[in-house]
Amino acid sequence: MESIYNLGFINLAIPAWQMAIYIALVSFFMFVHETRGCLVTTYLFGLYWGYYLYGRDFLAAANGYPGVVTAYITFGLLLAGFSLLALFYEK
Repeated sequence: MESIYNLGFINLAIPAWQMAIYIALVSFFMFVHETRGCLVTTYLFGLYWGYYLYGRDFLAAANGYPGVVTAYITFGLLLAGFSLLALFYEK
């Protein structure tokens, strides 16, 4: 019983409500056999969580230059878009 109480002291890096939304979306897309939805959801959440967790370090390395953040977001969305485009021609 002691191990259950120890779970309350765990500090998660990603908020639990975001993980719940991610799991719900991926589960929904899996149930409706939509591979594209699963992959795009994973890419977009991965892009967001990467920025959420390491954004401060990323901005510090970029010396506050806004073009770097724009490039990060643009290339992340392009990666998700091109992956989705490639999956449309897969079937």
